Amino acid sequence: MVKSISLKYQGGLVALVAPLMVCLCLAADSAESPNRSIFLQRLKPNWQLGDKWVVETITQPLQMREGTTRRMAARPIQWQFTVQRFEKSLNQDYYRVEIRCMLRGRPQPMTVLWVDRKSHILRKIQTQIPVPGGFRTITENYEFASGQPSPVLGPLSALPIDLPLLMDGQAKGSQKFTYEANTSLSGTKAVGEVGFAYEVEQEVSPANAEQVKGLLNDTFAKDLKRRPVVEVKLKGPGREVRQLWQPGLPWPAYTESGPTVSRLVKVIPAKSKPEK
Repeated sequence: MVKSISLKYQGGLVALVAPLMVCLCLAADSAESPNRSIFLQRLKPNWQLGDKWVVETITQPLQMREGTTRRMAARPIQWQFTVQRFEKSLNQDYYRVEIRCMLRGRPQPMTVLWVDRKSHILRKIQTQIPVPGGFRTITENYEFASGQPSPVLGPLSALPIDLPLLMDGQAKGSQKFTYEANTSLSGTKAVGEVGFAYEVEQEVSPANAEQVKGLLNDTFAKDLKRRPVVEVKLKGPGREVRQLWQPGLPWPAYTESGPTVSRLVKVIPAKSKPEK
């Protein structure tokens, strides 16, 4: 049964983790024409063990108090994603991707993603929330009806980790999918625990290069002829995410997710020499 956002930890996790992660670690129109030969396989990242990339986020803070227009200044925060290792379960192979804040002296919170190596869909996320005396780890697992993969809208907004479905074949406009999410403090789904089903809509369309050029980091904006931009929109209960993807990049070049805007600013392939 598809429900609105009512997962017992979901609402609290989004509301609590988003501002806390920021504190701790301190629109272009798409083309109106049909999807013209957008082959999603070209967009699917080809991660290698040891690959790294850096994403910079800016989260617009809420007003200081109700009835005032005073706002805190938004501070850019950089996060390093690392394909740390490959992991296996009984019937799945995963990329384990670790995400760390790059601000000096801020080793926590750390977030870990488990991404299916074949379909590149998000299967599990583990993150930390502050509690008196330290941090508490929360895990959210994702399951798919009849094994059909689906895009997943993750529980974080200050650190966008939403992944679309980039399977073989040509984009088919707007499509709807369902997946089940269950959240636990133990990291595994307890016997008898009921997950909650979510419906997510994915729409893929070509993006106008000139219109989106100003949204991208300069490094990737210079390469629009060789890397044409594709816009991916994900919509679920209470969530909308807009991403700009370019072939050959490990992560969306640009993302809008609620109050947070993120940009891919650096790619460090595994075979690159260490920076001096």
